[in-house]
Amino acid sequence: MSRLTLRALGVGGVLLMAPGCLSGARNLGAATTPVGTTEVGVSMNAIAFEHGREKAYLPIPELHFRKGAGEGWDWGGRLTLLGLELGTRHRVLESPSWTLSLAPSAGLWYVPVTNNYSEPINLRLGAQALLDWRVSRRWTLTGGASLTGAFAGPLTAVQGRFNGSHLLAAPGGSLGIAYRLKPNLEVRAEGGFELPMELSGGRRPMTGHAGLTLRWWRDDARRR
Repeated sequence: MSRLTLRALGVGGVLLMAPGCLSGARNLGAATTPVGTTEVGVSMNAIAFEHGREKAYLPIPELHFRKGAGEGWDWGGRLTLLGLELGTRHRVLESPSWTLSLAPSAGLWYVPVTNNYSEPINLRLGAQALLDWRVSRRWTLTGGASLTGAFAGPLTAVQGRFNGSHLLAAPGGSLGIAYRLKPNLEVRAEGGFELPMELSGGRRPMTGHAGLTLRWWRDDARRR
């Protein structure tokens, strides 16, 4: 594991103690990172959620990284002021114009928003199906469908007291477009939504997100 990756994971541990929100734009395409390559990106995202009886909007800066691990799969994560998410991405099908991948992930978030539909501690497990359509050498469209399960509970959950906790299921979708500025540099825009539902019954208000990402790649051999 590279020194940069270890440093990023260490920073992520600190960020887990910072205020956060439930989720946001994942800013991923279906194409996996090649073996021997590290991908780094910075994003500015925004989340729309219900706060009381009105919609609230929260800007979220993000750092994310991915590393090629084998033929057709990679691993990585995203670090924000909201928490940490780690996951892998696996290529399922590929043609000259299309790529289909699956991306399972797990995350821990702290949510300081106080309303009827937010609990401070959020643990999330889920997966996303990603489909790339390469329109041209520079332009790529990405469609995503996701399903996430979450435990949402009060701060007393860390003491073993789970009163007020909920189990949630959240299907969602996203649409992104990427433009390749250089062979190793890309800008991507993404928007999407989630429909959280309590497993005990009852729907919660839909959440939405949008994000803009600048991503670049570097061969690991150049760092030696």
